[in-house]
Amino acid sequence: MLGLGAILLMLAVLIGFLVLGAAVRGSLQARAAADAAALAGAGVLLEGGDGATACGAAGDLAAANGADLLRCEPAAGTTETVTARLQVEVALTVTGLPGLRAHAVAHAGAVPSGDRYDK
Repeated sequence: MLGLGAILLMLAVLIGFLVLGAAVRGSLQARAAADAAALAGAGVLLEGGDGATACGAAGDLAAANGADLLRCEPAAGTTETVTARLQVEVALTVTGLPGLRAHAVAHAGAVPSGDRYDK
């Protein structure tokens, strides 16, 4: 009986690790999809496109990565410097765990002159 208990415990631990691994993988996929979508939308803004076009490009790229675009917030900058920015939120179903959806938020855009990265 003790041997059966040990086997069941090991099986439960294995299943736990598999679920954790699938959740981490889903989170990483959602982050990658959000980053790519934000960059695609910010690229449209930097080329002079409007917010609707930028969000459309972000949605297209999110869909290509298997994610759904939940929110898209473009914000144009001042006329002195290009500071177009885009924030997107995506969600996707985790492979192997159909009831679990991973969410991620990403920001992309040009770094304004004088910002901490402009050195």
